[in-house]
Amino acid sequence: MYTFKYFKGEIEGLQLKLVIAIEARDRPGLLRDIASVISSTGANIEYNIAFRENGSAFLLFIADYEGETEFLAEAIEKLEDVESIEIELLGPPAADIIAKHIEKNPAIVRDITKLMPPLDFIEVLVRLNEDVRKKVYTLLSTTSLGALLTEAPKEMIDEIAATLKPSQLAQALIELEPDDVVDILQGLKSSVRKAVLKHLPREKIDEIRPLLLYPPETAGGLMTTHVPVFSTDTPVSKVMETLTQKTEYEITDTIYVVDKGGKLVGYVNVPALFKEKPDVPLEKIMRRDFITVDPLTDQEEVAKLMIKFDETKLPVVNGDGKFLGVVTIDDVMYVLISEQSEDFLLFGGVMRVERYLTSRVIDLFKKRFIWLLVLYAVQNVTARIIQGYSELISKIAVLAAFIPLILDTGGNAGSQSVVLVTRALALGELTLRDIFRVIGKELTTSLLLASALAPIAFAFALSITLNIWVSVTVAAAVVFVVLITSVVGALLPLIATALGIDPAVISAPLLTTVADIIGLSIYFLTASLVLRLIGL
Repeated sequence: MYTFKYFKGEIEGLQLKLVIAIEARDRPGLLRDIASVISSTGANIEYNIAFRENGSAFLLFIADYEGETEFLAEAIEKLEDVESIEIELLGPPAADIIAKHIEKNPAIVRDITKLMPPLDFIEVLVRLNEDVRKKVYTLLSTTSLGALLTEAPKEMIDEIAATLKPSQLAQALIELEPDDVVDILQGLKSSVRKAVLKHLPREKIDEIRPLLLYPPETAGGLMTTHVPVFSTDTPVSKVMETLTQKTEYEITDTIYVVDKGGKLVGYVNVPALFKEKPDVPLEKIMRRDFITVDPLTDQEEVAKLMIKFDETKLPVVNGDGKFLGVVTIDDVMYVLISEQSEDFLLFGGVMRVERYLTSRVIDLFKKRFIWLLVLYAVQNVTARIIQGYSELISKIAVLAAFIPLILDTGGNAGSQSVVLVTRALALGELTLRDIFRVIGKELTTSLLLASALAPIAFAFALSITLNIWVSVTVAAAVVFVVLITSVVGALLPLIATALGIDPAVISAPLLTTVADIIGLSIYFLTASLVLRLIGL
């Protein structure tokens, strides 16, 4: 059986780093011959490994290549022993290929981690079974382990901490930036964190101590302290000399200026230094138009401020104005992505999970079961409503045919309001003081929507039942359902905010269930009134 699967195409003028996986009938000199063919196409092989199993050879190459991958695949295919070829770009597309080879030979991770950035390597790790993944952790170099810890999801960090000794974790943390060390430590269980801290050198502990004072989801927890800070009387020449000699700064395009008491008084963009005379003190050239945040400011608020003022970094100061550190755009981008994914999960009725593939089945069960149980309990109300109007339904059975229409209309109208108001709250466009403006706007909007939908609902019902009174019932119910669910949908996020709950917790499943209760109640009440009017 011959199978060939490969990434097709080229990017003109750009050298691609490819992963080439080959299965062939084993024979002496096979690796040499295939490597020779790959090199003959102009590819530069950076890495190769092979292993044997049941008379077959499995070969993995990582190579730089500029040209059409189809040409490369055809050249390899000409070798009569080749049975299958897979060619992919090095990175997430090749994660499955690399994972298969690591399953066979875990030791290759020492070389693979030198060729792949941590985020791409994580895509490989999540495709390994748990036992192999734990074996891989023990094989990583200190540098590779540290890089992995800075990017890994919480579930993976917990797995690493449960696999390795505290001393091994500490050794990996020594080489990392202080803010990264603190982020990792604060995510560990208390007992593990204490054990790791015991193995950190005194200098590292002194370096991270200020950051450990703040919760991880605040400006203080996000900030970096590896930034250039100078006093007001420092001359430009001294600043330039320091910037040239020191390379550990995370921020290199801006320097921060403090007074003798350590209070932030200004900043200078590094390019501006080249325009000044060497003996000019920073006080003369610094800018004072800076925005600061308190160390306890929530990370979402920090992100909003950066977006609002178009800043790539924000200095963090305490209540006395003393400079503590800087939150960078890199940290904020991670915050925005993680908050967005969390809100997405909450809207879906699922508690927060870091990463699907590394989450334990029992954890997924717990997070989903709680919501389903709550929704099941609430949904029982709708069943009781239908039971309560069973006599009405028995009189005019066709009423039951329009229940899905009423429920879906209410659920959709309410969901639209929830999304709009939740988004406005997240962007800072709305506050609790705007509640009456929100109600007014939703009433007006929903009235227009109801006016447009009612004739359509009437015509739809009439075409099916040929009964004008049933059609009037359906149309009237649509009007009231759209009006009420739109307002309720807009109020739910505001109520959640007032109670200190994330508005995203008012998720689509919960809203839909509430809308079902409202919709059924209105529909059957309207039907009862109409029937009384016509004497039935």
